[in-house]
Amino acid sequence: SGAKQFDYVNPKNREVQIEMEQACTEHLKKIDAYLTPSFKEIEIDGSGFEYEASVVIPVKNRVSTIADAIHSVLVQKTDFKFNLIVVDNYSDDGTSEKIREIAQKDSRLIHVIPDRKDLGIGGCWNEALQNKNCGRFAIQLDSDDIYANENTVQIVVDTFKKEKCAMVIGTYKMTNFKLEEIPPGIIDHKEWTPDNGRNNALRINGLGAPRAFYTPILREYKIPNVSYGEDYAVGLMISRDYQIGRIYEPIYMCRRWEGNSDAALDIDKQNIYNEYKDRIRTIEVLARQRKNRNANRIL
Repeated sequence: SGAKQFDYVNPKNREVQIEMEQACTEHLKKIDAYLTPSFKEIEIDGSGFEYEASVVIPVKNRVSTIADAIHSVLVQKTDFKFNLIVVDNYSDDGTSEKIREIAQKDSRLIHVIPDRKDLGIGGCWNEALQNKNCGRFAIQLDSDDIYANENTVQIVVDTFKKEKCAMVIGTYKMTNFKLEEIPPGIIDHKEWTPDNGRNNALRINGLGAPRAFYTPILREYKIPNVSYGEDYAVGLMISRDYQIGRIYEPIYMCRRWEGNSDAALDIDKQNIYNEYKDRIRTIEVLARQRKNRNANRIL
């Protein structure tokens, strides 16, 4: 599934993708779900947050990878205060002990174990966002991945402030466990354009990584309590009103291994996931039609 999953970002398919984007855009215009490039901007007033940024890692049973992920955050160099919130979803393989051990040595690591036992990745994210120590900007890191260098967090926050957007998405490199690049290599989502990206987002399979959010907005929207497509769902919701900022240099390493939850999906699982994304798209199209109807009434 890996190669198919990234067909739409393969440079060889660029011409076909442009044609498909044009067809999608025309269709959205016909059904009154097309959004013109007019966006709200976030207002950063500098108050209300002790930390400027929080990296969020939801985790369950990743004893072999969690320490690498945590270390890649704690070595970050920034000109502001940041922390790391690890939401430990009842791991039972030694992951919890490893997190506790590191947290004892570095107070920036906040180890959260939810009260609820029915949380998916999205629910774990909501736990982090509602935590009193969550920073103004919340930045994603999966428990088996690492940041590409020590400047990732600074680059993301700088992009928020420069572009006044509610969400920022970076570029990542696919690697093996030795950090050697593997196909399809760098995933930069250059198909995204500031003017039409949010319309084309209804057609493509994902928005990219790492994903980062302006915390007050995400607290308002909330992330679906599922473990697949939760990021896509909230990205579509945010893009309905706000611009999504992009970073086109690799700042994240996506490490593939046999334990990845999406490394080698069987066809039944792919179909379930694709149906879920189609439902998300349907809900979003209806919301955008409603937004356009309301705007027309005001006019």
